[in-house]
Amino acid sequence: MPAKINPSFALPARMDLAIDSLSDANIAVLMFPFAKEVKEFCQNLEKVFRNKQTIYAPYRQLNNAILACSSTLTHGFEYLETVNYIPQYRALAVGTGAESSIPTPEKIHELIYIWAQTWIKQSLEKKGQRDEIQSVCDRFLEAIDKIPEDWQWEFIALKTLIKDLNAQNGLGYQAIPSLLVTLLHEQTCTISSGDMEQTLKWRKVQGGSSTRTGLHLVSQPFKATYFEEDYRKSGEKNAKEKEGYFAYRLDFYLHTQAGRFHTEGHLKPWVFIHLSCQRYAHEPLVDANHGRDISILMGMNQARLDKYPIDSTLVRLTIENQAHKNWQEQLPDLLTEFKARALVNPQEILNNPRGFGNLDDFDDWNQDEYYIVHAEGYEYKQEGQNGRGHGHSIKTGFSLTESADITNQILQLLNGVLIPDRPMAFDRPVPAGKKLPLAMSDYELHRKSLISSALKKLTGEAKQQYIKDQQNVIAGAIKRTMNSKQIYLFIVYYEEHTKTLVRQQLRQAFLLQDGDEFPAHINVIDVFIHDSSLLEKLPVSGLPSVNANFDEEINKQHQLKRQAWQKFIKQNLVPLVKEQNNCELFAIIEIGTSKVKGRHPQQSIRGAVREACVLENINSQMLQTVKAKDKENPEDDTMYSKVNEGRVLNAILDVTLRQTGTLYGLPSEVYQLAGIPENFAQKLDVIAFCRLQKNNFIGKTPFQYAVAVRLSAGGTVDVLLPHQPQWVPYSKAGIAIGQLFHQVRKARNAIENDRKIIELVQMKGGQLVKFVADVLSQHLENPTIALIEADVWRNERTKDGTNNQAWFQLKNEYLFEQKYILNFERVPGHNCQYPRDDKNFENLLGVVRIRSNHETPQYVTNRKSWDEDSTTSDFTELSGFIDKTVPEFLHYFSVGKIPSTQKNQKTPQARELYKSDRDGGIYAANIPYKHQQMLEMLPFFVRREFKTEDNLKALCRVPHFLRISPAFTRGNISHPYPMHLGIKLIEDFLCILYLEL
Repeated sequence: MPAKINPSFALPARMDLAIDSLSDANIAVLMFPFAKEVKEFCQNLEKVFRNKQTIYAPYRQLNNAILACSSTLTHGFEYLETVNYIPQYRALAVGTGAESSIPTPEKIHELIYIWAQTWIKQSLEKKGQRDEIQSVCDRFLEAIDKIPEDWQWEFIALKTLIKDLNAQNGLGYQAIPSLLVTLLHEQTCTISSGDMEQTLKWRKVQGGSSTRTGLHLVSQPFKATYFEEDYRKSGEKNAKEKEGYFAYRLDFYLHTQAGRFHTEGHLKPWVFIHLSCQRYAHEPLVDANHGRDISILMGMNQARLDKYPIDSTLVRLTIENQAHKNWQEQLPDLLTEFKARALVNPQEILNNPRGFGNLDDFDDWNQDEYYIVHAEGYEYKQEGQNGRGHGHSIKTGFSLTESADITNQILQLLNGVLIPDRPMAFDRPVPAGKKLPLAMSDYELHRKSLISSALKKLTGEAKQQYIKDQQNVIAGAIKRTMNSKQIYLFIVYYEEHTKTLVRQQLRQAFLLQDGDEFPAHINVIDVFIHDSSLLEKLPVSGLPSVNANFDEEINKQHQLKRQAWQKFIKQNLVPLVKEQNNCELFAIIEIGTSKVKGRHPQQSIRGAVREACVLENINSQMLQTVKAKDKENPEDDTMYSKVNEGRVLNAILDVTLRQTGTLYGLPSEVYQLAGIPENFAQKLDVIAFCRLQKNNFIGKTPFQYAVAVRLSAGGTVDVLLPHQPQWVPYSKAGIAIGQLFHQVRKARNAIENDRKIIELVQMKGGQLVKFVADVLSQHLENPTIALIEADVWRNERTKDGTNNQAWFQLKNEYLFEQKYILNFERVPGHNCQYPRDDKNFENLLGVVRIRSNHETPQYVTNRKSWDEDSTTSDFTELSGFIDKTVPEFLHYFSVGKIPSTQKNQKTPQARELYKSDRDGGIYAANIPYKHQQMLEMLPFFVRREFKTEDNLKALCRVPHFLRISPAFTRGNISHPYPMHLGIKLIEDFLCILYLEL
């Protein structure tokens, strides 16, 4: 058991920026000069092609080619804004000292013209009247033939961007982090652990991924090796040596904080230092992630194009993950037209990563460098090896000790530029032990309460009564949540092992002992799948790489499979239900094996089965086929592997607890412990607004859908859907969403008015905000705390490039001044600012805005400064912190406890290890270090009685304490419980639309 640290403070990795420290900084922008001509060319092509398809200019191709030739740019011509319906694009270059390293406009114009010629060649190959197309192309080339007279790089003072981050369309958010990267380019620092010293040499990288802009840093590659024991084998030679390559990756993010201003009244920036582990492939890549391109870092050691400036910057390029691996956006063709030195064939890199990347950091390496950036799911295999392949041997992440050391070294390199923040003060411990409310407990806690060591002090009737009480907690909680309705839980199986293990784990989930029956209100029924064809993958005539009709075939086969399953359900499940109007139906369904070599993920039957279930009003949980384990030890009397037992138990907990919205106890007890006065806590509702977006939907319009989830003081969970006017129980809401997605799926191939239902799942920013305004003003029945994430709700770009469809009030620049109003001025049906004393909002105690991911900083525990040499460790309990940077505006930070699955990083030795280090048989390279992220919670529009500091903290402790789920037994969930339920509710049914892939 790890020693618990005293969580008295957390030191965030966020820094102030010294304005006067960068006097020699250069920031330059260059507008794309032919935006109008390009748009007109696209429109003219649409007319002559006459196929009603929108034509988009291949700017990504242009940018990839420019960066492949000139690594001194920060990014190419990226979208900036729309002016008079014409999209504008801007390039960026940052640095210090001389300006000569920037390509001249004349050189860039040469590349733009060649790019246009290549685009024209591709256009002439398409069907249409050739003379009309040729005429359009000739006019376009003529229009861009000459360089505009006033087209020059524009240099911008750094102070201007620091003092007003919104200047130049928010240029500071990209330019300042990129400038810090430039300052560290080719700088070195030394980290040490015991007798080990390691020198890191930093190197710029263009682009965070295939579509992101800006710069970050990576170190040179490092090789790590370790020995891993194979516990299936006995003897001295059961340890296998593993090796791999990794690099330290460093990102700078610029963020602001509500209420933190310069003297001029503009928001003052924080600089976040974000460290991560980047892993490289050194063995042949045999399996990449479906539908995702492969990222390559490319370094030039000689110019690709004469007279174009280069340095040791790495450029991120992408390989199309298709049957034939090619560089994305036909990049080689364009480089050929540029008369630039060619790129290596992508397949050669994938087959021999070690031969094309300087993984061992040789000084005499003088050719181009290509590094395959590992992503989870990649599999590698040497020629002649058996099996499908293996993942990367080096585990991700670093210890907090190593992260703190590197952060300290970065601060020394940027001494006088970055000023560290002070530590945050600890709030107070979460309830634990006997003080822990049942609503904050999870299944694992109740399971452990019945192990032999926990029962040893009890005997006879007292022991039996204690067991019965624990069983009643679980059964009673589900019964309370489901309003005492009968529950039917079908186990739909084909393999006998699936049924056996599901029943075994289902009994465990209810803590049943030998001879115990399931609770009276829960009917568990086995249903055999008599037709094996129901489990067969969706058949197609070929994969997408060779089958132009793949999508049509999938749609047709999906419908046939759904119909077959619906017929099966009607015949074999529905007749077993009594009093169908007073019950809830759930099913755990075996669906075979998900990942099969040579089969496309879209051939999975998951979506068709779930769609069939919702059409028959059944909530479902899919389960891959269970097989008995291979026994190598004859004394092993267990039938199933721990992995199989764990995944089946997780599926059961999800369907019985999460899909019902169950907590084991009353949330009102949690609210009181958070500090909410009892007269409010006994009636308090917590409403979370939940939104999910997926870009791979229809054309350029993404899937976007939102729900409001309400957790009552008594533990019931209800949902309000945008297209329904009343709250419905959580389990019913899932059925309603599934049936909506079924209608959307049908409408995707419809025309005109029949497609209108699709708009319900393509919500725009204005619709999202109207949904929030309607809920807060019309649907609050009790005292309420509302929770909403800042991301997306606060701003959304419309097609014309303006940001006028959003709840701007959630942005840091407005929230401080508007903290006592609800600003719905541009929202249809509201069009006003609601004051705090408006009668419509009497039940609203406050709104808590939540920020997470890269909008909150990394941190180190138990240190007051980055150079302090003291032991640090992850938190062993859910921990809250008060940020007093803005005294007038309370900012609360929530950090989850270290998950139980991270047991290897909990030991005193592991906490101090560096990635290339070891302590006896413990290797850091074999430990997947993961640290819980911070969540920022900021209350506003607070009712008068709750404006005291203690009550403001209480408002924040409610979502902080609710970062629990009885079905999630490994630690804290990333969102408060009602928000977690809403996100999962939408995710459950994405498979109907094939959006979960």
